[in-house]
Amino acid sequence: MPRVLIKNACILSLDPQIGDLDHGDLLVTDERITEVAPRIEAQADRVIDGAGTIVLPGLINAHVHTWETALRGIGSDWAGSDYFNFFHAKLAPLYTPQDTFIGTLVGSLAQIDAGVTAIFDWCHNNSTPAHTDAAVDALFESGVRAVFGHGTVKPHPKPGQLHFSQIPHPVAEISRLRKGRLSSDDALVKLSMAILGPDYSTLEVCRQDFRAARDFGLLSSAHVWGRANRLVPGGYRTIAAEGLLDENHNAVHANYIEDDELKVLIDCGASITSTTTGEMNNHVRPSLSGRIRKLQGHPSIGTDSEVATKGDMFEAMRSALRIQRLFANQETVLKLEQAKGSAAAEFARNNLKTIGTGGSFIEKVSFRTREILEWATINNAKAMRIDHLVGSLTPGKQADIIMVRRDGLHIVSAQDPVQAVVSYAQNSDVDTVMIAGRIVKEQGVLTFGGLHKRIDELRQSAARLLAQERANSAH
Repeated sequence: MPRVLIKNACILSLDPQIGDLDHGDLLVTDERITEVAPRIEAQADRVIDGAGTIVLPGLINAHVHTWETALRGIGSDWAGSDYFNFFHAKLAPLYTPQDTFIGTLVGSLAQIDAGVTAIFDWCHNNSTPAHTDAAVDALFESGVRAVFGHGTVKPHPKPGQLHFSQIPHPVAEISRLRKGRLSSDDALVKLSMAILGPDYSTLEVCRQDFRAARDFGLLSSAHVWGRANRLVPGGYRTIAAEGLLDENHNAVHANYIEDDELKVLIDCGASITSTTTGEMNNHVRPSLSGRIRKLQGHPSIGTDSEVATKGDMFEAMRSALRIQRLFANQETVLKLEQAKGSAAAEFARNNLKTIGTGGSFIEKVSFRTREILEWATINNAKAMRIDHLVGSLTPGKQADIIMVRRDGLHIVSAQDPVQAVVSYAQNSDVDTVMIAGRIVKEQGVLTFGGLHKRIDELRQSAARLLAQERANSAH
């Protein structure tokens, strides 16, 4: 078995027993981490000098739609239902299996390039089995670790057809995948069900979909907002009362649900993933990470759709940190403004010096960079039910590892390694990426062959899709 030894690096293990090492070594044997220590003396097939780098678990993206990669930058100014009315209604139906393949492939490679070793790939434009197989082919070819969320299309029904909200998830297709190439839960690519859930389907469809996921032993995931027009008015309260909700479910977004419903999810062991960058484009309610934390849950974060926002996890971590602090700060100030009489006067007297010198009312940050890094690694692994495999540099886990350089002009003087990663690092700082012990990025360059050809195919896909949509609109 090949052995790789990383020497003399700053190590952020995200394992509470190991902690951080200012200078440490890490040994990989075949696919797995075998030792993390201040100094390791061992024979190795390859020794990598980690001096000047931060070694940490690969970042994990808990919600992304890689099939949309070809159409980046068409939706940054969208509002309201533009994403659904234009992208899903007009462009998504034009996708061929090859469009799905090339978007998924290049999107997955972009994630790896940005230090992401595992993704929850929510693929919800599978109009045919060929589209599904193309997406799965692309995930395997890219080398990324993935939870493949098999989703369904949401077309406007033609006369005589049922609305998509009344159609259960295609069990035959799940069975085909589960009995075929996605049969293993510990493989590099594993299957899950991206279902409609209580916002987008009837209660009867929810019953069938949740039961199907349980029957197949799969994680299910649903887009949820919790607004008044949801199709199951009680939302997850109703789902839980039906006995359908457990730890093998993941809710995404859910910005508008109330605390009692959020507690139902957490108490049942379900995970909730926020995608702050995308959610804050068009919504006034904060992402749920802070509320999840208050209820003793484990916040999870992702990037969502790249048609409107940048899709790397460095951006997602910084966005989550800033937005959560912003709303927490506003809550603090609101409480101060609501103070009456002597309480307000007492506050003013105690803070007069600070206020007079332009200081902040906020005396302690509400969210720290280390917990944001935990959200993007071990918490996301838990949300995707792969924390027994990855998410920390724990001996015995698979070797999903990244090395971040600290010599760029924008990061070189960052003192604290956690703050360096969360607040300063960018894609170009990712020197090395290892997935299941295999090096897929080295010295800042992806090892994937034929990348330029694939990029040309992505451009051609985008041009064809947009040209066809324009032609359709002209008629």
